[in-house]
Amino acid sequence: MEVKFLESTLDIFKTNRLTIKEVSGINIENLSSILSDETTMRYTATGAQNHEQMVEFIKNCERQYRENGFSHWAIFITETNELIGLCGLNKHLVDGEEHVHVNYRLGSKYLGKGFATEAVSGVKKYCSAFLSIKYLSAIIEPSNNDSIKVVERLGFKLIKQTVFKSLNVNVYQTSVPVLPSTEVCLDI
Repeated sequence: MEVKFLESTLDIFKTNRLTIKEVSGINIENLSSILSDETTMRYTATGAQNHEQMVEFIKNCERQYRENGFSHWAIFITETNELIGLCGLNKHLVDGEEHVHVNYRLGSKYLGKGFATEAVSGVKKYCSAFLSIKYLSAIIEPSNNDSIKVVERLGFKLIKQTVFKSLNVNVYQTSVPVLPSTEVCLDI
């Protein structure tokens, strides 16, 4: 899968079928189809969100962009420009250790089509090209079999089971090799 890294302030990268963008440029009504959906949000610590929580979510993403250079990003189907979910990175302390954690959630009707695997693969390549991190983690509830399959397919290995934000979770991890600059494709 080819990944094109973009220089636009809102576009982060493109994969074969997806465009990943900053959340800050997204209309909150469009985001609500993802963040207020109970099925989509069932494996998140926050659960389905109301309007005020979505406003705070966007503000938090914007703060994380400034502080870390990353946060949640919106996933669009490139061909139709349809918002289908969220993916991105967060920093979390897990058992006293800092983890850069990949996260993703898709609208219900987009599950099982390979979009999560494609988005997470793109995030992993983005980390290789632009972030100085050695390992990428995924924090997943043990009953979330679909997400476990996604990360295992992409080379993540279970490193421990613990409690995080009052939830029993599995922590998966993969190494992040530095991508040689000759492999980085900037779409200018």
